[in-house]
Amino acid sequence: MSTTGKEKNHLRTRYYQITVYGKVDPSWSEWLAGLTLSTVEGPQGIPLTRLAGALPDQGALRGVLNKLWDLNLTLLSVDCGDYSSRRQTK
Repeated sequence: MSTTGKEKNHLRTRYYQITVYGKVDPSWSEWLAGLTLSTVEGPQGIPLTRLAGALPDQGALRGVLNKLWDLNLTLLSVDCGDYSSRRQTK
């Protein structure tokens, strides 16, 4: 079975930035698929944690989102981009 160009596009590693309400200590990075964690101040001084990095597929993304759910954190946003183009712009 061959893979079409459109299907191959879906198989690429993607760069994600996930934002949740609350503070997640950066030491949890390894447990959260090795994503980089940073805390910023959100509206009205509420802390927000941004998780950023590459994930190989939708299953890995689902695993991270499940762990955030297990931590009882409120999801604010999930942004996705092509990791290969992200690496070239650094």
